[in-house]
Amino acid sequence: MNKNSSTKLPRAFIIGILVFFFYGIYQLLTVIYVNRTSYFSPYYTEEVYKSLESAFDSSQYRIKENPGIIPDETVYSYAAGAYLHGRDPILINSERTPLGKYIIALFILFFKNDKFVVIPFGLLTLVSIWLLAVQVFKNKIIALLPVTFFCFERLFLDQFIYTPLLDIIHLPFILLTLYFFLQEHKKGSYWITSIMLGFTIATKTVYSGMLLTVVFLTYLLLQKKFDNVLHFILYLPLSFIILLLSYTQTFLHGYTFIDFIGFQKWILLYDKSKLLYPFSIWRLVFLNQWQTWWGDFRLLKADDWNIAWPIFTILTLVLIFLVLVKKIRVTPAISVLCLWFLYYSVYLSLGIASSRFLLPILPIMYMLGFRLVIEYLSKFFLRKSAARIH
Repeated sequence: MNKNSSTKLPRAFIIGILVFFFYGIYQLLTVIYVNRTSYFSPYYTEEVYKSLESAFDSSQYRIKENPGIIPDETVYSYAAGAYLHGRDPILINSERTPLGKYIIALFILFFKNDKFVVIPFGLLTLVSIWLLAVQVFKNKIIALLPVTFFCFERLFLDQFIYTPLLDIIHLPFILLTLYFFLQEHKKGSYWITSIMLGFTIATKTVYSGMLLTVVFLTYLLLQKKFDNVLHFILYLPLSFIILLLSYTQTFLHGYTFIDFIGFQKWILLYDKSKLLYPFSIWRLVFLNQWQTWWGDFRLLKADDWNIAWPIFTILTLVLIFLVLVKKIRVTPAISVLCLWFLYYSVYLSLGIASSRFLLPILPIMYMLGFRLVIEYLSKFFLRKSAARIH
């Protein structure tokens, strides 16, 4: 698709995209309005923190026999409050890197509310999707399509209901890392890419950052930009420094750098225990059969499943095939996003995963899937226009 591809589509199609976009925004604003009290009420007091601490101490995270079961949002709400009280992040919710919870803690500090964080980061997510989509479509209006679809995505909307969760903070950093790499690889400097990569690994998990690093190195190697490979590697310590800074409280409690490395190794070993039921994520995507990892390991239906998941997974795979056989013109954005989809899909296939694990590739699937649809729609309308002229 070239820069003038929008002229190949009827004006009514473009108007339809705009109408659909504003309806999607209305859908999101409705969810925000219904839950407005929870976002803006300054309720997070010392009493609330003590209550969360009590719930955590009697939960599955502290007690092995007959514990109380608390959801992730309760864990993150307590952890943020605990970090605000100066607690060491390796002692509370240690399996997740701490920056996301420190961000929640900032909102508690300034607004006495741990849920408002979803508003700015939810909006940042949509802006990040649009910025990436512009790189894919080279058209600012058509780029609204994946943004709009994401506004209807139950997984995304649930982030505004079950708060605070780390996914909504983590996701825009992943998307912005991809976006800034596409901007910076042309000149061979990776300052912003490395900073975004640092925020990504420090916010929730290092795995996403590791996968992004492999994606970028693969792309540069395929392009035979060997000098850029060296430049990118030289910038990577900046990302690691951001991760280290997120553990400042750990070092203040007397732990050494060697202790920190050992702790990261413990996280890897902890996550290794979840390498069960490989490829079960695709049973979820295509059949809405979610593999649980507790009790009798039964299969459940996911309430947030969407028929768009299997459709856009197939569309994305078709696009990747057409790219490989050179039936679609490849751009840097398409190449990088295809690599991200492939590498992250392999990661998801290794073990058990919940539907929230799909958030880092769902907007990418929407971009690539719509890219395929728009490619053939534009060709159809072009042929139709040419036939009318003749």
